[in-house]
Amino acid sequence: MNIIKVATSKLGVDELLDKVSGSGGVIQLFDEEAIACREHLEFAYLNAVKSHERGESRTKSLSIEMLLCAAMTSQIGDAIKKVGARSGRPFIVFSDDGKAYAKIASYLVKPAEFDPDGKTAARLVHLGIKSGKVEDLIQEIALKAMER
Repeated sequence: MNIIKVATSKLGVDELLDKVSGSGGVIQLFDEEAIACREHLEFAYLNAVKSHERGESRTKSLSIEMLLCAAMTSQIGDAIKKVGARSGRPFIVFSDDGKAYAKIASYLVKPAEFDPDGKTAARLVHLGIKSGKVEDLIQEIALKAMER
């Protein structure tokens, strides 16, 4: 089961990610305002896993591959700018591994379940999904993954 929490941190984003470096599993941080819904992250994760399994990923890291899928780009710098977490702002923690998540849990401030609470359509439009529909976002993630 995937862990998807929204929080802030006592540490900067880079320091937080250093705590889980090499811990196994996927753990990635995303700008809370750049992610439309849980399905956005779950589908990006599935695409990253499938890309790695087929040997088609652009990166060695499943966490970075997920970042690329969530941002719908093949450029790491663009992905970080588009959906990457920023120090001092709320972010989303995604992990497919409870042990990896536990390594950073004590550094998180007020972690809570991610629920965009009615903001999904506006966030989709901000991501370039003009229809405001989650299904169109999922299709766009899949198309971008196939283009890479």
